[in-house]
Amino acid sequence: MAVCKRCGERKRRWPRSCSRCDSGWDRAGTAADVAGVAVDTGLPGWIGRGVAGLARLVARALD
Repeated sequence: MAVCKRCGERKRRWPRSCSRCDSGWDRAGTAADVAGVAVDTGLPGWIGRGVAGLARLVARALD
């Protein structure tokens, strides 16, 4: 048994949320934060450039 850090209630297992205070992982919020950082740093643009570069290399190799 694990103990909730917020309310001290015993809960079934560590990753599960507490039934009393309903605290647990906020996966949607974390994913939104990570996506925001990725967009701010320009990561999607770099990934697009890499994919385009690989496509050009494959096209040249097939010619």
